Amino acid sequence: MENVMFFFANLPVYSYGFMLGLGLLIGSFLAQREGKRKGIGSEVVFQFIVKLAVVFVVSGRFAQVFQVYGFRTLIYPWTLLAGVQLDEYKGIIVAGLYTVYYLIRHAENPPSFLDALVPSVALMQSLAYLGSSILGSETSSIWGVDLGEFVLHPLPLYSAFAYYVIFSLLWRLRRNLRYDGQLFLGYLALSALAQRLLMPFREVFGESTNPWLYTIAFLLFGSAWLYLHLQSPLTDSRRRLNLCDWRSWLVYVASILGVGLIMVRFFYWRFS
Repeated sequence: MENVMFFFANLPVYSYGFMLGLGLLIGSFLAQREGKRKGIGSEVVFQFIVKLAVVFVVSGRFAQVFQVYGFRTLIYPWTLLAGVQLDEYKGIIVAGLYTVYYLIRHAENPPSFLDALVPSVALMQSLAYLGSSILGSETSSIWGVDLGEFVLHPLPLYSAFAYYVIFSLLWRLRRNLRYDGQLFLGYLALSALAQRLLMPFREVFGESTNPWLYTIAFLLFGSAWLYLHLQSPLTDSRRRLNLCDWRSWLVYVASILGVGLIMVRFFYWRFS
């Protein structure tokens, strides 16, 4: 099930594609801004994002077509242009391998480069989830999505809010780092925790070992983050953030709740 948000030139614009594209635009802007602030260069970050997007789309599209045509895809390459469906999981795997290659061959400081990217990655995931139409398990709650025969958990809404919280935390703390790679480790730990908390709302809960894997990943990355944080005291060269300023945290929590309300309105508008 896919939602059409609106029509452009008599062509349907689907919610997932629109929100994914919006996340890519906003995330690219923020990543370039961070790259410039860290001395990496906004143009370097932009070129990496473009190349990574091309790798994801091409590999995801090839994997999708290969499932249907097999090795005949190499004989009839024009089938790659006959649709827009992607195998997202295989695309992510190939994009991850390309990222490792880029960090080894081209990045002068890979941990710092990743720190410049991960807040934007979390924001892209948040917006992509908000546009998704893959709902969760059955529920009797009043906030479930009523499909007539079934009432399902609004899993995309849960996921979108969770990853927006991750983005906001990473973005808020980005100027108060004690070591390079701190945001990256924090993202891995928080993402594993978010996925573990979302598991009970999915239809496949209890049918795989993923809950244990997410728990182990959270403990592993969280412990590494904490250890390096304690071993790397804040120096005068780092910008300081007053973590005890309750007013700033009050404004922060209010902003999170405000964004959450906007997400709720948008999500249920899609299914109205």
